[in-house]
Amino acid sequence: MTHAFETLAAKHPWPDTTGVTAWDYTLGGGGRQLVDAIILERKPAVMLEIGCFLCASTKRWLSLDPDLKVVGIDPWNDGLIEQCARYVGRPALTRAYPERRVQERFAADIAQHGPFPTALANLRGFEARFVPVRGLSPDALYGLNDMGLEPELIYIDANKQANDLEVCHTLWPDAQITGDDWHWGRTKGYPMRKIVYAFAEKHGFRAEADHATWVLHRA
Repeated sequence: MTHAFETLAAKHPWPDTTGVTAWDYTLGGGGRQLVDAIILERKPAVMLEIGCFLCASTKRWLSLDPDLKVVGIDPWNDGLIEQCARYVGRPALTRAYPERRVQERFAADIAQHGPFPTALANLRGFEARFVPVRGLSPDALYGLNDMGLEPELIYIDANKQANDLEVCHTLWPDAQITGDDWHWGRTKGYPMRKIVYAFAEKHGFRAEADHATWVLHRA
């Protein structure tokens, strides 16, 4: 596993974050203590995070256990610049930075430096324990598997697609799968809940949830 992680690290180097402001920004809606408990109790050697945004959750996971290594998948494309600009003036999306002038500086920094360097600036000090893989799930997952990666814990915060869970379970059947967006999309009938419940029933898991976070347990 160490070899696979080191091989991935060499293939996916960090960007230069010199002079880039670190924004510890999260859209998380709570419940992440469920994932904290898994990290602290099970002590996974490697965690896979699908959908990292600005790496606030990643920083949380890495800070919990000094031995944990994380591989993160995210395109970190320029679409995030426009997305973050839309957060200005919207208190529900900017709880961490309630002052508008700070929100504006946040959006301006990401526009100036780009989402990828901004996200990695937030993880300074964790260079040896985080590998940023720029790509999309589930396509990028096959390459990680081919390189020998064996995550014990997987956190999904991506595009609300059943295929993410199915591919993860196929490639890494022993990994515990958890994720975000449980309470996303009320007007759409909470699509992530439907996906998780259907997956759990199909494969014999039990779903646990708290606020935005969900965890699958073996029944």
